[in-house]
Amino acid sequence: MMLSRRSGESGSNAGLAAVKRLIPLMTGLVVALFMFGPVPTAQSSVLPAAASGTLKAQDRSHDNENPDNTLYALYQVFNTSTAAVPLSSVTMRYWFTNENAADPLVFECDYAQLSCSNITFKFVVLSSPVAKANTYVEIGFKAGSLAPGQSTGEIQTRVHHVRWSPFNTDLTYSFIADPSFVYKDTQTVTLYTNGALAWGVEPR
Repeated sequence: MMLSRRSGESGSNAGLAAVKRLIPLMTGLVVALFMFGPVPTAQSSVLPAAASGTLKAQDRSHDNENPDNTLYALYQVFNTSTAAVPLSSVTMRYWFTNENAADPLVFECDYAQLSCSNITFKFVVLSSPVAKANTYVEIGFKAGSLAPGQSTGEIQTRVHHVRWSPFNTDLTYSFIADPSFVYKDTQTVTLYTNGALAWGVEPR
């Protein structure tokens, strides 16, 4: 029995000694965590790919009248990509509200650096009107190409009614009233390549 108690005491003493040896190590770990925080988990160094633009549109005011019997739309289209863009794949939409559907619409191209004969157009009536638009005029190009960084140059267009019915420009999504009358990037004139939105924000 004495041998058994001594053996047990010896085992207890050994366990106690082991715990005493661990205390400084555990204390050091707690201090390190307090000072430096937990070791961060590994993070991926791969970042999401940035969206690459292809086109952008600039527009400028012609007048700030309301109501107005003419919607003036003066544009420039820029190729912001690193590859040439065929103009035949590019279309542009000017969004507006037609409150006089009985008076037919007329599109006019007054000037285009790349020639008005190269400009196409069509009016599209929305099946469901959206904020500040129930119609848009879609402008396209018959031929040509935009090199990287190149612009179409100025394109001067107008929309009016046959009988010159007025437009409420407050209800014209793409209309800008800017007293500076200088070209600026616009998000309300939308651009498309092969029918896919490439620039701007469509009205909702």
